[in-house]
Amino acid sequence: MKFIFILLYSCFLFAQQPSHSIIGEEELAGVNIYSIIQDVDNTVWLSTNNGLFHYDGLSFTSVKSSIVNDQSLFGLDKDNNGKIYCYNLSGQILYIENNELKQYCQIPEEFISGVIYFAFDNNNSLIISSKSLLKYSKNLNKFDVIFAFKSNNSEKLAKDKNNKIHFWNDNRKYTYFNNSLLVSNQIINKINGTQNHVFITYNNEIVYFSNLYPKAILEEKSGNLLDVIYKVENDKTAAYRPLLSKNHDLIWLANSKNGLYCFNLKGKPFFNNKLLFKDYFVSSYLEDNEGNYWLCTFGKGIVLIPNLNVIDYSNDDLIAKDDLNKITKKDNTLFFGGVKGKVYKLLNDNISIQIDKSKKIESLKYMANKDLFFINEKIYDGNLTNEKSSNTFNKYDIFQNKYSDSIFYVTRSGLFFLDKNLKEQKIGHETRTYCLFNDEKRNTLWLGSSTGLEIKKDNKFQKILIDNKPVFSSTIIEVNNQIWIATSVGILIFENEKLVSKISTANNLLSNMVLKIVKDKQYVYISTNEGLQQYNLKTNKFKNFTKSDGLLSNAISDFEVLNNDIYLITSKGIQKFNFDELLFTKKLPKIKIQNVLVNGFKQISNNQFLSSDENNIEFSVVSVTYKAKKNLKYEYQLEGFDEKWNTVAFINNSIKYSKLPAGKYIFKVRLKEGNTISDELLTFKFEVATIFWKKWQFIVFTFLAIFFLVVYVYKKRLQLLLQKKNEEIEKQKYIQELNKSKLTALKSQMNPHFMFNALNSIQEFILQNKKELASNYLGDFADLMRSYLQHSQEDTISLRDEIETLELYLKLEQIRFEDDFKFKIKHKKELPIDSIEIPSFLLQPFVENAIKHGLLHKTGEKNIFIEFVQISNEVLECIILDNGIGRKESGLINKNRRHKSFATQANQNRLNLLNQNIQAKISLIIEDLYDDNDKSLGTKVTVTIPILK
Repeated sequence: MKFIFILLYSCFLFAQQPSHSIIGEEELAGVNIYSIIQDVDNTVWLSTNNGLFHYDGLSFTSVKSSIVNDQSLFGLDKDNNGKIYCYNLSGQILYIENNELKQYCQIPEEFISGVIYFAFDNNNSLIISSKSLLKYSKNLNKFDVIFAFKSNNSEKLAKDKNNKIHFWNDNRKYTYFNNSLLVSNQIINKINGTQNHVFITYNNEIVYFSNLYPKAILEEKSGNLLDVIYKVENDKTAAYRPLLSKNHDLIWLANSKNGLYCFNLKGKPFFNNKLLFKDYFVSSYLEDNEGNYWLCTFGKGIVLIPNLNVIDYSNDDLIAKDDLNKITKKDNTLFFGGVKGKVYKLLNDNISIQIDKSKKIESLKYMANKDLFFINEKIYDGNLTNEKSSNTFNKYDIFQNKYSDSIFYVTRSGLFFLDKNLKEQKIGHETRTYCLFNDEKRNTLWLGSSTGLEIKKDNKFQKILIDNKPVFSSTIIEVNNQIWIATSVGILIFENEKLVSKISTANNLLSNMVLKIVKDKQYVYISTNEGLQQYNLKTNKFKNFTKSDGLLSNAISDFEVLNNDIYLITSKGIQKFNFDELLFTKKLPKIKIQNVLVNGFKQISNNQFLSSDENNIEFSVVSVTYKAKKNLKYEYQLEGFDEKWNTVAFINNSIKYSKLPAGKYIFKVRLKEGNTISDELLTFKFEVATIFWKKWQFIVFTFLAIFFLVVYVYKKRLQLLLQKKNEEIEKQKYIQELNKSKLTALKSQMNPHFMFNALNSIQEFILQNKKELASNYLGDFADLMRSYLQHSQEDTISLRDEIETLELYLKLEQIRFEDDFKFKIKHKKELPIDSIEIPSFLLQPFVENAIKHGLLHKTGEKNIFIEFVQISNEVLECIILDNGIGRKESGLINKNRRHKSFATQANQNRLNLLNQNIQAKISLIIEDLYDDNDKSLGTKVTVTIPILK
């Protein structure tokens, strides 16, 4: 650490203020910052007049709490466990937990003073300095007085690295440790009348300060007291507050009238002993874990200094309003210019104007051999007092041949040559050209023009192509007998006019967009659009200077190397630094996987098993840094899904994966800056379950199910085919049986006995000369036969046709029985006999049986009554009622006969066949009718017939 500040002192002896940036300028406008502290996660807490603020490097968050009586908070500090505390002047001691303020204790009113200090002792007990020195017992909620201050005013507490608490009271130093208070025998007189405090230095020494006077007493480890005077401007109205570094031999003295000075502890001034940051009232101070310096202010945010060794000249009044763009050097003096047309001189950190009236400075070069300045189109002597010549065009680049003493330069109109009288001569190359180099040994000119890189040799121009494409260059120099060319694809290295090597981002170049290269001693300095680099020609290693190191802007317009110091001109002014005085052991900030969301809302933990539909994963990664973030990237890979590492911008800290397939995954993430990769690698493991239909158990089950289903369907198909075949056989059999039944019924209806009797009756009418009766009878018989024959070809018959056929049949039978046979066929008029269809030849056999078996053997009046009744839209009922002898007596008569009734048996068979192919069955009920004396009254036959549509 001492070595760093020895360098710092020698560097800052004639320096301006350090390069810096302002954070929270808008967010903290009007907010007075009283104290600042860094948390374990690198975030920063601010106590202010407007409450507590939290800063994570990206945004400020105000932390409000209803339990806080007074919103002005002070004294941010930590206990031994790292918990952060603060207080307000109403006596509340508060602590931060889960980003909320909570009350730890309330100081009793009798002990509250205008200023309060606190610290935690080696037992992590709270020690409070108010009107007295108090110890608070949390378990008992009790305050014990350790020491009563003589003046009844609080004394500042200083805690050293051994957890000893020191304070200065009544010209003596007191130390509290292990519940004991020790007092020093050594008298330490006050520096002035009020506000004398004790502080702990970076190396655990004690220093005594006055808040109003720039003087201190340093107590060295040997015990000697050393008076130190800090030389500041002689202003008796100004007071000074010390802000001590905890890591370096460094102290800031903040002026009560704005600004501050910087010294080492023994009084050696830095920054030329000038008052720094004159426009800011600096109230508190922090050195963070990354080496940044925070100067907190009243009302104007925070001054953030990345590196004290980087100097900023832009606050100089002469150049503050000029946009600088060009720089060159002569001996130990720098010259630079800008858009206002002025040329400035920088010598011994003093800036002066050399040329005041000119147009915008577009080119500025000094040629040592001729002691000439080339400024735009003009040429001046080495003192910038006399204009030697004025040409037509601005000179973008100039080169002097060592052997011929010739001067070449390039302009927007091409290549020119200056003779000894500084008169320009055109050489024939008329393309706009930006850079050139004269290789004297090979007598060649290298030119970088708007059409690409060219070589002029033997008065001929030759294009240089790489991969058949032109090369556009901004600088051409010689390095160890090689030609180095700055291009938009890196640095191209030629030897004997052939490309032999290339430096690019692949071998640690910050960016392939190279703007300028300069060789100085064993180094090549390279400016890119991502910062400046120093390349060591002996070790082939780089050192980088970027915004993280204090570079104010990546827009580097020009730079120059002078005595190992680098002077940079950017869009934000001019800076100076030395690569040897920068810290290059910096580590990339730590990262944290803040949360992992599944399907946008469910948060999961490491090593978790997820269902197959929980396959949309979002990782939120956080990292807190106060360095420049532009070059920082998160590098990540999902092992099991990504084949290679991916990157995402630092501010885009959300990494999403959608519709992940089943499998085991390991998410890996780390930080990357340029070609530097962090050693810290975070991992997160999880597993997505296989979709149920992709599991091997399901596949085997499905295969077996399909196999058995195929077997089942195959067997079922065979059964259906067999059943269909059987049905076809049965159908054919049914048709045959039905046809046979029809034929049988027809035979029954055309019974030879009936026909014989009918013909005998006709013959008898003829013999009796009853020609009209014979003719009518014969006509009815013919109609009946025709009806039988016609309907024998049909499956169904209308009810009307059935009734008419029955009437013909009964009329013929009536003639046979003469006058004692009567019949009646009845139905309601509204019965739709034309539309009702019934099976053909169904009823006539039942009527025949009634006559043959019931009426034939009866003496006296013989009656048949037939009635048709529609039970429903689907059912018709036919009732055949006779007053014959009954089935019992008829059975006795026919007992000795050798065969049953042919018509009855045929009709029963036909009923069975018909019922096989219709859903509603034909039913038959035969009832024997008896009187009260059990004498037969006849037979009732009821046939229930489904109406066929």
